[in-house]
Amino acid sequence: MSEGEEVKSPNWSSSVKIIVALIGIVLIGALLTRFHSFLPAIVLAGIVAFLVVPVVRTFHTRFKVPWGLAANVCFLLLVLIVVAASTVTGFAVVQQLQALFLTVQNFLFDLPNIFETISQQTYVLGPWELDLSQFDLVPFAEQLLATVQPIFGQLSAILASLATGAVEWIVRLVFVLAVSYFLTVDYNRIRAAVINTSIPGFTDDFRRLRIALLGIWNAFLRGQLLIVLSTGFLTWIVFTVLGVRFSIGLGVLGGLAKFVPIVGPTTAGAIGALVALFQPSNWLGLTPLGHALLVVASITLLDQSIDYLLVPRIMGTSLNLHPVIILIGLLIGASLAGILGLLLAAPFMATLLLLGRYIYRKIVDLDPWDPPIDDLGKKPPRESRVLGFLRRTRERIQRS
Repeated sequence: MSEGEEVKSPNWSSSVKIIVALIGIVLIGALLTRFHSFLPAIVLAGIVAFLVVPVVRTFHTRFKVPWGLAANVCFLLLVLIVVAASTVTGFAVVQQLQALFLTVQNFLFDLPNIFETISQQTYVLGPWELDLSQFDLVPFAEQLLATVQPIFGQLSAILASLATGAVEWIVRLVFVLAVSYFLTVDYNRIRAAVINTSIPGFTDDFRRLRIALLGIWNAFLRGQLLIVLSTGFLTWIVFTVLGVRFSIGLGVLGGLAKFVPIVGPTTAGAIGALVALFQPSNWLGLTPLGHALLVVASITLLDQSIDYLLVPRIMGTSLNLHPVIILIGLLIGASLAGILGLLLAAPFMATLLLLGRYIYRKIVDLDPWDPPIDDLGKKPPRESRVLGFLRRTRERIQRS
C-alpha cells in the first residue's frame, strides 16, 4: 500500500452485525429497566416539546426572530400559565377531585352491603315480578371492588401527593420543563438527524414510515389535547346545569377520561351518575334515581356528539382503530406503564399496526405501498359546496 493511500474500513459480517445488534438491545433493555422511574417524566417532556414546537415555529416564522429567542418566549409564557393554573384554581380542582374520589371510594367500600340489600328485595315492573333473592350478588360486588379499588387507590395517592408533596412535584415539573426546553431549542438539529438517518436502499420507505408515524402522533397529541379541553369544558357546563356536586372536578375528570377511549368516558359518566344518585337534593326537584338517569342520558348524548361531530374534524381517521384493539391496548398499556400506558395506548397500538403491516408485507415479498399503508389515516380531500353540489347532480342525472 502506497504512502498516503486512504485505508478503507472493512465491512462487518452478518454474524458480527447480529451480535452487535443483540448486545445493543440488551443494553437498552437494561438501561430502561434500571431507570424506568424516569421514563414517565422523559416521555412527558417529549410530549410537551412536541406540543410547543408548532407555537415556536409560528412565532419564529411570523415575527422573524431567531429560533432560540422564540423558544425562550414560548417557554416563559408556558411557565407563567403553569404557575397561574397551579394557584387558586389548581388547588380548587385538586380539592374537588379529592372529595369526589373519597365519595366514590366510600360507595365502593359499601358496595357489598348495597348488593346484599338489593338481593333481599322483590321488584315489580308492571305485569313482571323480579325476585333477586335467588341470586347471590355479594360475591360479584366483592370481585368488582377488588378489581376497581387498586385503580382508585393509585389515583387517590396521586391526588394526595399533589396536595401534600408539593416540593416533589415541583422538582418533577422543573425536570420536565427543562428537558422539553432543551428538546425544543435543539429541535432543528434533532429533526435533521432523524431525517438523515436511513438504511441504504430503504430511504423512501423510511421517509414514508416517518411521515405516517408523525401523522399518527400529531393527530393524537395535538388533536386529543384540543378534544380533552373541549370535553372538560362541556362536561363542566352539563354537570353545572344539572346541579351535580363537584362539577369542576367532574369536568376535569371527564376531559382526562377522553384520553382513554371507550373505558374513560364510560367510567367518568358512571361516577357522575353515582354523585347525582347519592347527593341530598337537586334544584330540578327530581328523585335521586331520576336525577342519575338524566345525568347518564346527558353525558351519553354529549359523548356521542363529540365523537361524531368534533373528533372526525380534528383528528380525521389517523386513529381509526377497532374497539377490540383499543381495549387490548388499554390492558397492555395499564399493565406495562400504569396511567401513562392507559393515556398513550391508542397511538401505540396504531404505531404497532402500521409497523406490523409493513413488516408482514416485506416478509411475504409484497409491496408495502400497493395499496399504501401510510394512507390509512389521511383525510380525504374536502371539496367545496359548489363542486359537491355539481357532483351529486351529475350522479343523479346518470342514475336517471
